[in-house]
Amino acid sequence: MLFARHHKDKRHGLLLDHPLDDPSCCRECAALCCRSFPNIDLTWEEYLRLEELGATRLHFSLYGPHKLIIENGCEFLDGNRCGIYEARPAICRRFFCRPAPD
Repeated sequence: MLFARHHKDKRHGLLLDHPLDDPSCCRECAALCCRSFPNIDLTWEEYLRLEELGATRLHFSLYGPHKLIIENGCEFLDGNRCGIYEARPAICRRFFCRPAPD
């Protein structure tokens, strides 16, 4: 057999209407949410805060939400952990990922 079968865990992402700080499932995660999306929307305040923190992959927009480009991994990842956890954007605080039901 040329290609070994890989078992992939199916995940279900949810965007909650309230922040969820320090969920236990995130402690053992491989930062899938920080690697799986092309970008995240930012408010102007978040854009400025990330700029102060040294973000190099910011997208300024005159007509829509500003963005942080996270395609192929967020630049603030430190291994599989958020390097700016206390200063992370609101959308990151609201995102929750859990195993998908079979």
